[in-house]
Amino acid sequence: MGNLLSNNEENEPERLNISQKGISTSLKYFMALSCGIMVANLYYCQPLLGDFTDYFSVSESAAAWINICSQLGYGLGLFFIVPAGDMIQRRKLLTSMHLLAALSVAGAALSQNIWMLYFFSICIGLAATACQVFVPLGAHLASISERGKVIGTIMGGLLSGILLSRTLSGAAAQLWGWRTVYWIACGLMLVMAVFVYKMIPDEKPAFFGSYRNLMKSLVHIFRTEKLVRKSAWIGGCTFGALSAFWSTMAFFLEKPPFDYSLSLIGSFGIVGLAGAIISPFVGSVNDRKGPSTPMKIGILIMLTGYAVLFFSIYSIIIVIAGIILIDIGMQSAHIPNLTRVSSLIPEARTRLNTIYMTSFFIGGIMGSILGSYAWHLSGWKGVCTIGFLFVVAAGIPVFYKSKISQKKSL
Repeated sequence: MGNLLSNNEENEPERLNISQKGISTSLKYFMALSCGIMVANLYYCQPLLGDFTDYFSVSESAAAWINICSQLGYGLGLFFIVPAGDMIQRRKLLTSMHLLAALSVAGAALSQNIWMLYFFSICIGLAATACQVFVPLGAHLASISERGKVIGTIMGGLLSGILLSRTLSGAAAQLWGWRTVYWIACGLMLVMAVFVYKMIPDEKPAFFGSYRNLMKSLVHIFRTEKLVRKSAWIGGCTFGALSAFWSTMAFFLEKPPFDYSLSLIGSFGIVGLAGAIISPFVGSVNDRKGPSTPMKIGILIMLTGYAVLFFSIYSIIIVIAGIILIDIGMQSAHIPNLTRVSSLIPEARTRLNTIYMTSFFIGGIMGSILGSYAWHLSGWKGVCTIGFLFVVAAGIPVFYKSKISQKKSL
């Protein structure tokens, strides 16, 4: 286990058979596109919940469990499948996950009752964690000098898939019905499986033990690597802040003074593309200046965003400005945070990503729960307070570390 946890990257290319040339531009953007198409499978269901309610003659709360099941599957896959990327050739793993995704969305399209759709939604979530195999693979293939930009580009593709999937799903369902959405997704998964197998390069797995030892190593890494724990905390808190907002925004906008329709509220997701667009730029800043500067700027931008949102009731422009600030701030903190974790133990990048993204996922759940409670107890200002406190909690290790460094330099 000792060799596995070495933090020295000086001889990384030689130890891991990585080319000094880095990743090609075409492969980088292909992986970003693949992430976007794969993660979209998780979110196609959200605009269709009303259709599911009518078609299967179930309550709204029963239909809502379709989305919950897909998220549950994603959480399970994140923890139990993604780490296998360190012991299985990632090209084979990704191809298999695309084929599983094709079967899962086809199953959803063929579902005859709500219980079948629950089952296949869990399977969709499991397969969608292929996105979290692409991210460490990009870090593995990239040269050290461009790693942040590569991760930022891939994450930009992932975010674009999340944000655009709802709009595309709603439009396709309106024209051809909800089953067609899943048949289109099935075709995309089969096509992408072929391209993944052809374009992703061969590599030697870094872990040669059993699956049980692989999972035990997650605990060992978390216990022994302080930076992993700090980064996991920061990632979980920043995503918690974001989730507190997005999980309650519809409640806020559908009431006075805005009284917006659900379709109009859904279009606000497009505003979140600001974070996706800025991701590669943030990665480039990380490559030039290191993670500390963009992370601190990101925390400050998120705090500003929530400070602005406290006054949202006065104008929709303020709401839009707050969304943009929070999303840009989130990516400014998240990309450097993820990049430094990916660089910590080169042989364990997929497991590092598992630890980080599991914490990220848990933080999002906590943000959604606390945001909902805050909404019911004290309305929009309560939500903004919860979000602001999540960002403050994320910022403590970012700025505290900086303060310690200054004292040492003196």
